Amino acid sequence: MNYDAYMLLWQNAYVQMKHINYVNKSKVQISKIVTNSSFIIITAGEAQIIIDEQPYYVQRFSIFHIGKSQSLQINAQHSVSYFLIRYEGDVIYKDAFMQHLQMQYQPFQINFSCVPANPIAIHNILQDMYSKWMSGSIQDHFSVKASLYEFVYRVFQELADGQGNPHEMDKAEVARLYIHQRLHQPLSIQTLADTLHISTRHLLRIFKARYGVGPQIYLQQLRIEQAKQYLVENQFGIKEIAISLGYEDEYYFSRAFKKATNMAPSNFRLKYTSYMSEMAITNENHFQYNENQLAQANRFENGENEIMMQKVIQHIRLPFFLSLFVLLTACNEESVSSKVEEQTTPDTIETRMVTDDSGREVEIPVRAKRVITDWYLGQILALDVVPVGGVTANLDYATFLKQHYKDGEITNIGTDGKVSLEKILELKPDLIITWNPEDVGKYEKIAPTIVFAEDAHSSAIEEIKAMGSYLGRQKEAETFVNEFEDRIATAKEKINDVVPDGATFTIYEMFEKNATIVGNSSVSGGRAIYQILGLKPQEKVQELYDAKEASGGRYEISYEVVSDFVADYNFMINFFNKDGKLPGTWTNLDVVKNNQIIELPSEYYFASDPLSGLHQAEELADKIVEFTKTQQKYISRYED
Repeated sequence: MNYDAYMLLWQNAYVQMKHINYVNKSKVQISKIVTNSSFIIITAGEAQIIIDEQPYYVQRFSIFHIGKSQSLQINAQHSVSYFLIRYEGDVIYKDAFMQHLQMQYQPFQINFSCVPANPIAIHNILQDMYSKWMSGSIQDHFSVKASLYEFVYRVFQELADGQGNPHEMDKAEVARLYIHQRLHQPLSIQTLADTLHISTRHLLRIFKARYGVGPQIYLQQLRIEQAKQYLVENQFGIKEIAISLGYEDEYYFSRAFKKATNMAPSNFRLKYTSYMSEMAITNENHFQYNENQLAQANRFENGENEIMMQKVIQHIRLPFFLSLFVLLTACNEESVSSKVEEQTTPDTIETRMVTDDSGREVEIPVRAKRVITDWYLGQILALDVVPVGGVTANLDYATFLKQHYKDGEITNIGTDGKVSLEKILELKPDLIITWNPEDVGKYEKIAPTIVFAEDAHSSAIEEIKAMGSYLGRQKEAETFVNEFEDRIATAKEKINDVVPDGATFTIYEMFEKNATIVGNSSVSGGRAIYQILGLKPQEKVQELYDAKEASGGRYEISYEVVSDFVADYNFMINFFNKDGKLPGTWTNLDVVKNNQIIELPSEYYFASDPLSGLHQAEELADKIVEFTKTQQKYISRYED
């Protein structure tokens, strides 16, 4: 937004106050079209707000401007407090320039928002405006009009100065609506995350926090409910329903349906067709069927879905043929389900149901023996379990882990970022652990598959406990945690003996064109220094952590500003610039010229799993002690 233009327009505006309302600590359910330009200011509580189809989830003091004749919905299941200011405005202009500004920016019609940095001052203005408005006197109403200009000025000042920020859209709700609108289409969680400009892990976290399950299981539940409706209508074949709802094939759909309902689709149809009228989907399921979904059902009769089916079939990859291989002897839906279960879950394996980190309910072995993972080698090795397969290229940057298994024990399942399903199939796993929800569909055709997400767990200890629970190694997890805590306590004691109180720490990574500041809970030693050892980031580094979201566990900075982040203790990891010449803004730093940089080898510090973090923390403690003693000796010689 061009805030200067809006302030100029408001400076030349004529405003007539229409009403001020205040709702205090109440449950609210509102859906209406606003009849005047309006400000709604949420001062306390939390609420779901939708303005002209744009959803926001408000949990703190927030200001929204709404144009005339636009829609407003407020849903507060718990108490919320807010002011609603309605007004009419017009711009008084004497020249073509002001007329052009008004036509271009439409200040009273535009929707915008602000989360102010100084809400107390704005709240005081609002309270004064409301009390004077309720008095009813002409003098007080005139004062309210003047206060409105002050209120608007403070909002635009906050936005223009960068102190206040526009309120982010409710990305969890946008994701939910996106899923509803694309129920009958193949859905990629990665595509959804990219649409929202967030990572898949962030999407999983916010969606599960809001709706209790991950987006994949939510979509699965939604599709199963829609499938029930199609089945009882008895107009469409099971294959048609499967393809229409985005399943790769009818066999996979049958498995999913039976898992959710304990009935094969054909049996469900036979049982419920006789009283179809009783199968109306109610609001208890929280699934509402939109016009797009109903139109899809009508297309079956017209044959329009054949094109969609052909497109879906073109995207069937190896997972389909793997499932086909184990299903060749099937002759009906019941035998199909039993054959798949026979291949993936032998009778000799005792199983249990768990909910993984993406919110999926999965039946897995009570105590998995043949585990494959595409990422989490450290978490699994910490529990004295050596996976039969993994992406061993990850071990090139996790050298600490190599002391926990023997050469040849872990079969490599992938190269160049691609995992070989054939190799996984050959290893006959009883459990697959993946970081990527997008890969679940192909993995679970081979063996039970769970999604594990590091950021779903608050600490290294909680991460190990969770992995121990999934693998049925709770005792091993407890043993690791006890040893972890003892060894970290020793490392912290070493550091506290030599490091002054309040000392600060920064980890730089050196790249060809820029540097990065390592985040406080992720790769390159950040987790070990800040989360595990509890050391203090440098002031500017802490500001980065507070104000921005890391990208890949790092914060990119220009070499021109590296001096802003110099701490008492500075660590450098040189990943991609080992043969290049570092710029003068780095080499001219006093800490560089005085050899006060602690270099960390990349092959030891890239990984951030708890087992690597333990080794890193111990080595960092030794490096910090050695560096401190060296500096003290240097200072003593200088003073002598």
